[in-house]
Amino acid sequence: MTHRTPIGHGLGIARLAAEIDYPPLTGDVQRDIIGILEQLRALYRCHPRAPEVESPNLCPHTMRYLDHMAGALAPTGLDATATLTVIGLLTGWVRALAAQEEAGLSARANMADHISAMLSHGDYPQLTALFATLESATPPDTDTAFRTCIEALLFGIVPLEP
Repeated sequence: MTHRTPIGHGLGIARLAAEIDYPPLTGDVQRDIIGILEQLRALYRCHPRAPEVESPNLCPHTMRYLDHMAGALAPTGLDATATLTVIGLLTGWVRALAAQEEAGLSARANMADHISAMLSHGDYPQLTALFATLESATPPDTDTAFRTCIEALLFGIVPLEP
């Protein structure tokens, strides 16, 4: 992954896709997808304005990104619609997470305190019951949460082979 000039209007994912290193696919869906999305997240961190920039036109860089992601998902046997949906969901999720991280909203220690305070009023019985079942009050670090969420999104759609 190389770091080039700052992202400007109209470039968005096209510029980021140009900076991704595309290693040969291994056939391990989890490894291949997480490897690309970790690079995309790192690029969003280098270019914090990128999530704000729309890039409606396809270009060779975005086509290469889509092609590589489709190849990474090929072992799943998903049809074209499902494959493109998964790519869109994962890419969009990374973009949203990057925007949250830039705004300082991810993995904040005081977020647990804020949620607890909101739940203490008794107005949210379902959330209170859900949060009572959490094993730990300490949220995972952002890197662990990132991989866990990708796996949940990906393997909630694509079953893992035993």
